[in-house]
Amino acid sequence: MRLPVPLATGLLLTAACPLLPATALAADGCAPGTSSTVTSPDGNATSVLFDDFSAAGGGTSGTARGSTTCNLSINVTQPEGYSVFAVDYRGFVTVEDGQTATITTGKPGEQKTIRYRIGGPTQEDVQAGERIGSFGSDTLQLGVTLTAEGPVNDTDFAAGLFLDTIDFARIGFTTADSVSASLNQLADQRQAAAIDLMDTAQLMLGAQQGIQGENSLALFSSSNAPAAGFNGRWEAGNGFSLLGGAAFAGSGNADVDRESALLLAGAVRYLAPENGSALRAFGEIGAWGSPDMSIRFSRSYFDTNRIVSGNGTDEGTLFSTYGRVGAIYAPDSANEFAVSARYTRTWLDLDGYGEAASNDNLFAATVAGQRTATDTVAAEIGWTHDTGGKLDYTLSATVGRTFGDSNAAAADVNFVGTVTGRSRDRDFASLGGRLGWAFDERWKADATLSATFREGDEPRLDIGGQLKASF
Repeated sequence: MRLPVPLATGLLLTAACPLLPATALAADGCAPGTSSTVTSPDGNATSVLFDDFSAAGGGTSGTARGSTTCNLSINVTQPEGYSVFAVDYRGFVTVEDGQTATITTGKPGEQKTIRYRIGGPTQEDVQAGERIGSFGSDTLQLGVTLTAEGPVNDTDFAAGLFLDTIDFARIGFTTADSVSASLNQLADQRQAAAIDLMDTAQLMLGAQQGIQGENSLALFSSSNAPAAGFNGRWEAGNGFSLLGGAAFAGSGNADVDRESALLLAGAVRYLAPENGSALRAFGEIGAWGSPDMSIRFSRSYFDTNRIVSGNGTDEGTLFSTYGRVGAIYAPDSANEFAVSARYTRTWLDLDGYGEAASNDNLFAATVAGQRTATDTVAAEIGWTHDTGGKLDYTLSATVGRTFGDSNAAAADVNFVGTVTGRSRDRDFASLGGRLGWAFDERWKADATLSATFREGDEPRLDIGGQLKASF
């Protein structure tokens, strides 16, 4: 019976092993004259063909463990970026019961990894593969070690592992700038998620209402978030007012793919007594947040000749606190002018997630769970007028700035390493109006309209309304 060529080669090698010195088993697996290289015309694929890259051990070999190593250097056509190579190992293995054969690989300075391991008894073709990254070098360095081992005896053939070819093919390429830009996208999305509910929270805390007021409870809704819930106001006496509410709110920002979330808000406001002056100072502190948010994030990067998207869903919580100081000027009972400055800090605490790695997303990211802080400052003006009949209205305007964070997102990107993303500084302005109609002394309906213009975003238009009962 004719034996397969790799098997016949293995048996000849096994028979010769007792005659060879032990040092021969650790010889260079690709000594000069024992291998050749073929490279594709574009330089992106290389095949290394071996005449005698093998290891034998156990059985009649005279040694329990034999190994041999080949250190390869493959040309990289675009060293200025991150390349990913598919590496395929092909050969033949013959192992008896109790024997094993192993292919171990590793780049210089890195811990070696077992890529193929098989125990006997078997005689079969070897087909194994891996993916290896390269950056900033004209060559890809790779050490490949073959190991065959087993008990030494006179009854078994030696274990043998033989490699015929190792094929390298570049299957992915991206740049540092492209990967960094994709993390900046995540950072901007986190910032957008942090401020996405701000307008709704402020609506629950008296935005587009006069600073002066009375005890009330209202049901409200708005279109942009969209949101629906209730808010209330209680005059506690001595110039103090308590404001608060709760709502379910969806996403009002095109950059935020978020499920509806429970939003809670509360604040304490102090208005100085009149003391015979039309000018009165006020201050306010408050907080709002969502205890359970589910947000889908996405990023895009360049890979070879295409744009690749990676995405994943993250879970977390949102908490925001703010302080506001200002003054009102009320020359008569029908008019109130208010000017104020507001500082808001928002914390978004996310668990982190991992993108699915695939041939379509070679540079997949494992996004770190972290807490990021977003700061916003704003100046606000408003005018509230009571017509003396059933109608009253408020006109308001705001200008401000949201500040970016240099470490707003971090991820471990396959074949790249740890990358951080920065969110942007963004200016914004908004205009708003409210028209109220009193049914009677207790019941009143308000219609609201506002437009927000934020740098880098599409304008946001919000239409809302509320039904309010005073008591």
